[in-house]
This record gives sequence, structure tokens and C-alpha cells, in this order.
Amino acid sequence: MWPSVTSVILAGLVWAWSAAVSADPGLPLYAKFGDEVVLKPDSSSGPITKIIWKHRGNMAALFEGGAVDFYRQFEERGNLSVDTGELKIWGLKAGDEGLYSVEINGNSAGSTNLTILYPVPKPTVIKACDTGGAGCFFICDGNTTGAQPFTYKWNSGGTEKTKHITKDDHVHVSDFSCELENPVSREISEPVFNPFFSPVTKSTETAGGQDISPGGLKISTGVTVFICLLTAVLLVVFIHRWKAGMWFYQKASMPWEADFWRKQERPPRDAAESNGTTSRQEKGQTDEETPMA
Repeated sequence: MWPSVTSVILAGLVWAWSAAVSADPGLPLYAKFGDEVVLKPDSSSGPITKIIWKHRGNMAALFEGGAVDFYRQFEERGNLSVDTGELKIWGLKAGDEGLYSVEINGNSAGSTNLTILYPVPKPTVIKACDTGGAGCFFICDGNTTGAQPFTYKWNSGGTEKTKHITKDDHVHVSDFSCELENPVSREISEPVFNPFFSPVTKSTETAGGQDISPGGLKISTGVTVFICLLTAVLLVVFIHRWKAGMWFYQKASMPWEADFWRKQERPPRDAAESNGTTSRQEKGQTDEETPMA
């Protein structure tokens, strides 16, 4: 007798649900060997009367009827909070890795995928240069067994394990150091000197089309200072001309004397005498031009 269509559909739904549950990756959580970790369930409402924690599908901890029971390694290295449902595990070992799922009051309250790592070692930078000295390799070396996933990082930029440099680049970097990092640790190597380092680059640097090399900076600074001094001198000359009424070389006094800055005015007596002399000269000329009767 063939099974009914309804039975087939129900069996398919159960299988799909089981596959989805088993395929649940859980929230990723990383911890170091020997450390402790706290697994937290999703928040739930109302008083907690029953808690079930499973590790890789096997019972790890159970709270029911006011009593707490632990199973396998969790008997010695586990603790369950009946108020929050949190499961604490200490002295982490390789066997503690894997998927943890929790139910509170008969309802699923989330899952966590625990990965236990070794901390990364302090790396060492190994330098190897070409025979002709045209380039060098810098290798970020360290025993990373059990520390995956980890990343490399160089102080000069880049995330590769081996960095290659030449005489034409990285001359502005005095030394190289690398960093190893994984989700639970981070270490930095000692710096290694860059044989191509030069405080002054061989090529002339430019900015906005202007020479900013050391020689260019000296020339530019000298021209700027000269223009500023010349402007100040000309300004003083014109101020003196405006205040004194004549050019500085027409003055009999020196610049450090007070009269040098005074405006030169002709005395009234001299002006009157000058006017009188002129009048007499004009009158005499008139008399000489008048004919005798």
C-alpha cells in the first residue's frame, strides 16, 4: 500500500526542518585555549522554568524542576545561570569546539558556533636581498599552527606575507615591521632596517608644479626674503617723501636725526625779502623802460 500524499508531504517538511536545524551555523564566537567563555541565549520573556543546552547535538546542561545537571566535560568545567540561561565554560580545550544550541521553556533560543584558537606568535621579519642589491624581500615569519584565521599587516602598507621592495620605491620608509592578528590576539615584530632608506629622495619632488627639493626651497626662500626687504625699504622711502616734502637725499640731516623726518618749510621773512627784492627789480626795470620827456 502506497503512503498517502499527506504523509509524503509531512515527511518532506520534517526532513527539511531537520536539515535546516542541522545546517544552522550559529553565531560565530572565538576564544583562546585555556580561557573561559560565556554562551548567551536569545532574550526570553517570563520566568525561566526549563533550560536545555546541547553541544554538537548531545546534552551539555539541563535545568528542570529546580535542579541543574551537567554532562560529560561540562560537569567539571561548566556553570549554568538559571536566571539568564547563560552557560559558562572555562579551561577551554579542543573538544569544546562546535555548535551549541539552547532551548528555554521548550522554545529555541539561538545557537553559537564556538571556535578555539591559539594566540598568534610574535612574528620575525626576515630580510633577503638580491646579490646585486637591486631589491630585497621581507618575510613575516612565525609559527601560526592552530591560530587560523589570521592576517598579515605591514607598517608600510600591504597584507601579504612576503613584501618585495626595490631601490626605486620605499626609500622614505626607514624600517619594516609586520603584524600578525587573529580574532583572539595581536602581535607586532621588531623593526628591520630598510637598506634603501634615504632621508632625501634622489628624485626632485614637486607640488603644484613648483620645485620643493631642498635646493629649490633655499632659492625660493631667498627670493621671498629679498622681495620683502625691498618692499619695506621702498615703503620707508615713500613715507619719508610724504612727511618731509622732499626726497631723503635732498635732506642735509641724517636718518637718525629728528630733523630728517620734519617737513622743510621756507621761513616767512625769507619769503617777504624775496618778494621785496623781486618788486624792486620789477620797478627798476619799469623806470628804465620809461622814456625821458
